[in-house]
Amino acid sequence: MYQKIRQHLPQFLQYLVSGGSAAALELSSYQLMLWLDVWYAIAAPISGLVGLASAFIFHKYFVFQKKDQTQKQLIRYAILQTWNFFAQWALVFIFVEFLGVDPFLAKILGIGCTVMWNFFLYKLFVYV
Repeated sequence: MYQKIRQHLPQFLQYLVSGGSAAALELSSYQLMLWLDVWYAIAAPISGLVGLASAFIFHKYFVFQKKDQTQKQLIRYAILQTWNFFAQWALVFIFVEFLGVDPFLAKILGIGCTVMWNFFLYKLFVYV
């Protein structure tokens, strides 16, 4: 079991770095919109699109090094990210409205929840 985990560790670390970069772009655009007084429920999905586009590019070329089948991968990615988009938006809303979490922290928590299942779904579904 340890060997199976160990063989995926370098790629998982690349995934975290590229995903962290995409998350930084997403969070900085979210924070900018909050500073510009955009309602968090509008800012969250817009910044999510920034994160989606950058993550696709980073993961495709840096982590999984798949230079072909872009159309197929983009369709699969869109399916997965549609689920993630709504899951994240709902999580941000629940964290803010029902749990009283700061909107920026709620966005970080929403991203953290979706990051957990994405590596394996990217590896086994999107970039196969």
